[in-house]
Amino acid sequence: MNSLPELRSLPPASARLCLVVERFCLRRLEIPRGTRLVLALSGGADSTALACILYILSPRLRLDLFALTINHGLRPEADADARCARDLCAQLGIPCVQRHADVTGLASTNGWSLEEAGRHARYALLEEERRARRADFVALGHHNGDLSEDVLLRLTRGTGWPALGGMAARDDGRHLLRPLLFTRPQALRELLRQCGIAWRDDASNDSPAFTRNRLRHNVLPLLRAENPSLDRSMAALWQLAQWDADYWEKTLSEALAAHPWQEEAHDGHPCLILPRALLVALHPAARLRLYLKVVRLLIGRTSGESSGQARSRTLLDLDAALREGRGNTRFQLPGGIEAALKGGAMRFSRTLVLHKHASHEADRPDFHGEQV
Repeated sequence: MNSLPELRSLPPASARLCLVVERFCLRRLEIPRGTRLVLALSGGADSTALACILYILSPRLRLDLFALTINHGLRPEADADARCARDLCAQLGIPCVQRHADVTGLASTNGWSLEEAGRHARYALLEEERRARRADFVALGHHNGDLSEDVLLRLTRGTGWPALGGMAARDDGRHLLRPLLFTRPQALRELLRQCGIAWRDDASNDSPAFTRNRLRHNVLPLLRAENPSLDRSMAALWQLAQWDADYWEKTLSEALAAHPWQEEAHDGHPCLILPRALLVALHPAARLRLYLKVVRLLIGRTSGESSGQARSRTLLDLDAALREGRGNTRFQLPGGIEAALKGGAMRFSRTLVLHKHASHEADRPDFHGEQV
């Protein structure tokens, strides 16, 4: 039976928190009332708070809520975590499904780290559940602290601007929403305490074996000591990145309308040709983003992946060859992409499909990346 108070009965701080999330959903995420959501529920504080807040807001936003909890099979406490998630959903009347993921087997088969394998398994199962429920989006519990971690992760991997601004709040390509992205984790835990809702702590979040944890526990505290407003600064950086991403997309759309790329097949593989008139009309910064746009498109067409992993150094060398007029030059990019210069035009083609055992760790994202 539901024990959560209504919005009007919450303590003032928690009520304000829910209203801030509501405004974020309506104004930033632009989700319409009546949206169907699958909640990614782990039993931890963040996803538990997400479920509670969206439940409290559901009468106002007319949300239709479902939940999925995933047992990754990596910790002895995983069954108890999943049980906590199921109990919460039973308490709130939210339909909940539990799935198991063979993360260890997936990592071994594909040559991935456990962290990477868990991420692949998690998002695949969430997407399956979204389709099964005919939901519009999967809602994730990432908060402002996670955003700061993500920016640092991208910085260490060489991610370029504007993707350096951090994870998307709304990802239409992968049907993901992050309603808590501007919310402080401390406020989420305080809401749960005030509502008398328990959560589970994942001990693996303290393990130094994972890069994200090392940044969280070793690097971010030092940066916050230097700037106590760091997380707010990261949120402002995120907003600037969104505007810049919109600007570059508009700039490229206008350039392609004036000088469209050509599409053809080469040895049975898709190929995109950027004409000389298009390339010479663009600033180098715009050309770099055009190259990345092409790489993403080619990888997405041939493998179903949402984006490519193009290295910044190779893209910069590619543009230098164009500016210096070096014809008959070829460049290999991660993801089996080849770029060739000839007569001032540039041809991009997917020359091979990556072997499933190929390591993704060697091809870290530079100009973009969605790794959370």
